[in-house]
Parts: sequence; C-alpha cells; structure tokens
Amino acid sequence: MREALNIETLVDGLTPVRRMRPGQGMMLGLMLAAAVAVIIALTSGIRADIAAMRPLPIVVLRSGTLLLLGLATLKAVTAMARPAIGGAQRGWMWMLAAALLFPLASIIGMIDEGRVPMEAVMNGAARDCLRLSLSGALAIGTAMILWLRQGAVVNPARAGWLTGLAAGAFGTLAYSLHCGENSVHYIAIWYGAAVTASAVAGRIAVPRLIRW
Repeated sequence: MREALNIETLVDGLTPVRRMRPGQGMMLGLMLAAAVAVIIALTSGIRADIAAMRPLPIVVLRSGTLLLLGLATLKAVTAMARPAIGGAQRGWMWMLAAALLFPLASIIGMIDEGRVPMEAVMNGAARDCLRLSLSGALAIGTAMILWLRQGAVVNPARAGWLTGLAAGAFGTLAYSLHCGENSVHYIAIWYGAAVTASAVAGRIAVPRLIRW
C-alpha cells in the first residue's frame, strides 16, 4: 500500500536555508564600489576639481549618471536572487536610456562639427580608462556572482546583463573620479566601451556560474 502523502512527509529531511535579503546584496555591491573607488584614488589620484570639492558640471553629470545606473541595475539584480510574483524592477531601463544620451550627444556633435573627433578616439588615456574601469568591474562583479549563487535566480540571462551593467557602471564611476578628460566624445566612446564590455562579459559568464 502506497504511503499517503502529507505535508509532514514532503518536508521530512529538508534543511532550512538562510533567507536571501536584497538589501544585503545592495550593501555588498556598494561597499565593493566604494572600496574600488578608494583604491583607484590612492593608487592613481583623483581630479583636482573633485579634491577641491568644485567638480566641473560635466564631471557631476557623468558621475551622477553612472551612480544612478549602477544603483538601479544593482537593485534589480539583487531582487532577482529571491523570486517573487510581480514587482518587477524596471527603473534600470530608464537609467540606461538616460546614459545613452551621452553617445547621442556625441553623435549630434560629430554631425554638427562635420568630423570624427580623433583626439577622443585615439586618446592615450583610453587604456587607463578600460584597464581601471574593467578591473574594478571584475572585482564588483565577482562578489555579486558569489552572492547570487546563494539565491534562486529564475532568469540567469537577465541577471547576467544586469550584473555586468551594475559592475561596469560602478567600476567606471570609480575611474571617473580620477579621469582628467572632459570631452563628451571621450565619455561616450570610452566610458561607453567599458560599461558595454562589462555588460557583455556579464551576459556570457554569469548565467553559467549561477545556474541551479
């Protein structure tokens, strides 16, 4: 005779696990972002106008955009560690759209000037931009992956994009506090390249590392 199924038999032998708290993931990401910013400031220095507490408007604009993009994507991806019905995080889409205003402004500027800004494309600072931004993104992204592995992400592909975007935004933000360039073309090309590369890397690597 088959044993009757009941709640007691279904849960027998199950081991309780610690509940995932998105706030803890947010705190972890922000602490890593702050640590990366401090390390870059100590090893590479920070801009003179930021050190004097008088940043140029373009510096405030780019740093604020990266900060808000990082916060929005970090909030979205940490929420994914604990599946729920409804309440999807979509604020990151608006912040990504806002960040895309930089390449749009660059394209408009190129059309108006009638030339490609080679001084931005071939800028010698670009190597440092990519190196420091992506190094910071790697550190932040690795910590987020380890945290996400404790949860139950049901959409690994989206989690990959969001993890890469968040890590790239915060890594580039940390570099921007050191970066001495003020051209919108430089920001659009090289900051955009760093964040995009991080997002693509996240999409490729994260789903394989957090799959159940």
